[in-house]
Amino acid sequence: MRINGKKIIRYILGVCCLSFLIGGGFFLASRSGHLKNEVSVSKSAARQSHKTHFQKISLVGLGDSLTFGQQDPTNRGGYVYLIKQKLQQNYDVRVTTHNYGKTGDRTDQIQARLENDPAMQKQVSEADVITMTFGGNDLMQILQNNFQLLFANKLSSIMPQREKQYQQKVESLMQTVRHYNPAAPIFVISVYNPFYVYFPTVTALQKYTGQWVELTKKTVTAQPRVYFVNVNQRLSQGQYLGKNQTELKKQSKMNLENLSSQEVEQTLNDHHEKNEYLSPNDHFHPDLKGYQYMTDQLYKVMMAHRTTWLNSETTKR
Repeated sequence: MRINGKKIIRYILGVCCLSFLIGGGFFLASRSGHLKNEVSVSKSAARQSHKTHFQKISLVGLGDSLTFGQQDPTNRGGYVYLIKQKLQQNYDVRVTTHNYGKTGDRTDQIQARLENDPAMQKQVSEADVITMTFGGNDLMQILQNNFQLLFANKLSSIMPQREKQYQQKVESLMQTVRHYNPAAPIFVISVYNPFYVYFPTVTALQKYTGQWVELTKKTVTAQPRVYFVNVNQRLSQGQYLGKNQTELKKQSKMNLENLSSQEVEQTLNDHHEKNEYLSPNDHFHPDLKGYQYMTDQLYKVMMAHRTTWLNSETTKR
């Protein structure tokens, strides 16, 4: 049988073309699948890489009722809870908080709790950030025990000695905290005068609250990596801050020199709160707006010193 050379060549070429098309298709399909796998792996790696950028932060709150979150209507822990949320909303961080605030504690009582509580000591020693509130109950104890002197505007006769004692207690507390954690930045939030809008003409309350704030600031900031957060003016004066207070003072009947203790108690038991930043339940502790203000001021100071607690590679949201 005669073989047609041209047909054979066409047949071979056809088979080769078909093989090429099939093989090429398989190659392209394999390559495409490989690329998809590469993209998938790349995305997965990116996600894993992104996850590793989340910085873990342990924040410990030490102090009195302001750290505890007394009168916080959400019952979540006041500024300690709110600062956690604010940090996580703004940075790729995962914040764990430990709240060791206790209502009514003076400075020496906060120190005693820390010295006698191993679990508290452990959390403080492992903290990346420490926040503190103290001093308010120390001042209130002095005012309550010397109310007649306050009435007579003669508190100045005892305050220098009381301030010296308070300063020593603050120094001792800070030394105790540093004993358990020598490195973490400490943010101390100030006291304020919760009675200002009721007693705007009683300058002694404003005077000694202001001195207490300045003494606390001077004492704590003398130590390295300790920063002060001043909330005194806003929480004391509330919505009246920066405004003409002539009318407030004119309307106020709160002159301690001519008011009976019964009239003072009756006024403070009024459920209408004149200060929008304080709770109407006790006219003393912040409401949610007050705790949000504390949080905002704390956040500002933390940001000003973020190199002490925030890793440089941690990204902002």
